[in-house]
Amino acid sequence: MAHVARQAGWTEGTQSRLETGVTPIKPDHVAVLAEILALTPVTRMHLDRALGVKREPDRWWVQYGEVLNQDYEELILVEARATAMHVASTIIPGPMQAPGYARATLLQTPFVPDPDDAEMLLEVRLHRAEIVTARGIPVRVTLPEAVLSASFCGRVALQEQLQHLLDLSRLKHVCLRIVPFDAEAHPFLGAVTLLDLPAPDAPVAHAEWESGSQMIKDERRVRRHRRNLDYQLAAALSEDESRRVIESRLEAL
Repeated sequence: MAHVARQAGWTEGTQSRLETGVTPIKPDHVAVLAEILALTPVTRMHLDRALGVKREPDRWWVQYGEVLNQDYEELILVEARATAMHVASTIIPGPMQAPGYARATLLQTPFVPDPDDAEMLLEVRLHRAEIVTARGIPVRVTLPEAVLSASFCGRVALQEQLQHLLDLSRLKHVCLRIVPFDAEAHPFLGAVTLLDLPAPDAPVAHAEWESGSQMIKDERRVRRHRRNLDYQLAAALSEDESRRVIESRLEAL
């Protein structure tokens, strides 16, 4: 670890005393090491927490730590910092799900390792809705028309979800558009969320599919996903037309 000591501007003796615990690690030490080791924000947060370093108040999701893996926690942290969000998805995005729809997706997914975790994960999902309802950042969402007929959640929950979409679509900062069945667009599979972040951080993309998810930070791949999202948006109906389609489906239920 001599190279770490050199980069930090410490003597090897200082480094050794930190490693062996002879010298207690202080917040300044953590900050220097986090920069040198290029720790992700979530890893840094876990490190601070483990060392008892209080850099900022604990985030709301800390209380759900027993059911959140590090990848999910990173997504929540990035959402909390985002300055804009653009989504294309074949199901209602998590932050836009009404309680009944969210409960159905969690109870019927193979990715909840323990059914007892579902209630806590439901609370997490509903908390995440603040990025759409409370933050006021620009949100663009493109959904296929087929998602409006997904009845796996039951008729009542679907009615609740469609009304929730209509309510969200009327928020000034939300652009919700539907890609009709007959659109000349390549079928979109899974879900991609592109999140713009405060400078100097670059945008990131979060991709979800049936067997997992991934946070994408490579600049070229993020640009490719942005282009694909723009294609979906170009194929979608206008916001007013999209609302009429949702209203028509809701009336038919």
